[in-house]
Amino acid sequence: MSQPVRTIQTDVVIVGSGPGGATMARELSKKGKKVVLCEAGKNHQWLGKNSVMLLGMMDKMGMTFSKEGTWVLRPKTAGGASVVYCGTAVRPPAWLKEKYRIDLDEEVDEVYKEIPIQTLPDNLVGPAARKMMNAAQDIGLDWNLLDKWIRPEKCEANCGKCALGCTTGAKWTAREYIEEAQQHGADLHLQTTVDRVLTENGKAVGVRAKGPQGWMDIKAETVILSAGGQGTPPILNRSGVHDAGQGFFADPLVFVMGAGQGQGTKYDVTMTAGTIMADDGIVMTDLIVPPTMFAGLMTFAGPRGWVKLPKVLNYKKTMGIMIKVRDGLDGRVNMDESFSKPLDYDTWWKLNKGAVLAEEILMKAGARKEDVMQSAVIAAHPGGTVRIGELLDKDCQTPIQNCYCMDTTIIPEPWGLPPTVTVVAMAKRLAKHLTVDAQARAAVQEPA
Repeated sequence: MSQPVRTIQTDVVIVGSGPGGATMARELSKKGKKVVLCEAGKNHQWLGKNSVMLLGMMDKMGMTFSKEGTWVLRPKTAGGASVVYCGTAVRPPAWLKEKYRIDLDEEVDEVYKEIPIQTLPDNLVGPAARKMMNAAQDIGLDWNLLDKWIRPEKCEANCGKCALGCTTGAKWTAREYIEEAQQHGADLHLQTTVDRVLTENGKAVGVRAKGPQGWMDIKAETVILSAGGQGTPPILNRSGVHDAGQGFFADPLVFVMGAGQGQGTKYDVTMTAGTIMADDGIVMTDLIVPPTMFAGLMTFAGPRGWVKLPKVLNYKKTMGIMIKVRDGLDGRVNMDESFSKPLDYDTWWKLNKGAVLAEEILMKAGARKEDVMQSAVIAAHPGGTVRIGELLDKDCQTPIQNCYCMDTTIIPEPWGLPPTVTVVAMAKRLAKHLTVDAQARAAVQEPA
């Protein structure tokens, strides 16, 4: 590696601008900290258009696969996954407080009030989502409206573009927190990839990064790694923490779809309603992917999917249900960001149980059995690669002093639910910890 061409001095350097990194930047800059925020992606502006442009916001144009062949989408853009997520909010699991003694009640309440997070009003519940909700309830499932990071007053009915990037400002994304951080003096470096944490005597003193103008050292008292489940472990590996990336969850999911008689899921707010089977580790919601991805997932499904490909012509009438399951901590993320993620028997059992129930719901909602189809497996928000209780203490500090993690890597156990509320709340908690501790140290050092 050539020598860095320049040095930047700051109080805090944050790697990654997704929900965790953006929240840290916002909270710390508001407290007067000088913050540098590094983002490997661009600040893409072509939101809400089509699935081709959506893939343009993904690492390697969305063509990221495990060694076993599972498709894993990894957003690489300012705001991270929040730009293209479905805006579904789930409170942290009870075991985080009971087992790990991490109480996020105060921070979660803050998040719910700030956005505010709420279920959708009746006028934004689309006809397909309502039909599937009624059908699911008829067969005995506890299927209800889900909490959403969506402001109803800004949301347009029959839009259905949540996962393509919201154009109305209805869906909260981490870009809002990035903008707030910049208003308080934070410096955003786009297309800037961090190679490693710089250390002296076991303490973090900054990071080495490469941006559009070449290599640089960003010197800081505090380093926050928020590069995601696949991005954070390699940085720690190159920094001497070689166990990072050993074991992770990926929340495998499939789509079961079928054309009905009226308007399909395409026009609905994504993940309007659903059911969480906590004991089985299965989540089911109304959801369909954009048409190009729809065709891709059916192609990857093999011969059983190929014969169903012509049904993409009925896409506008197609109702879709996503089945997402809690998997184990098998697999490994490597230093070059390649990864292995085997799916075990239990995972396949959960996917199959959800698919059977989804078929029953769709048929009750008006789809014909011969039109029902199941996609290939895809995975969402990999996490647990640098877990609390193992490589991290309860304040998310790594074995490198003054170096912290704040993204889905920190989650200590497989959960199988949308992690954004938990990550944002954890970031708020860490920001309080860092600023309170700094104030306490200053008070102790201040002469009487």
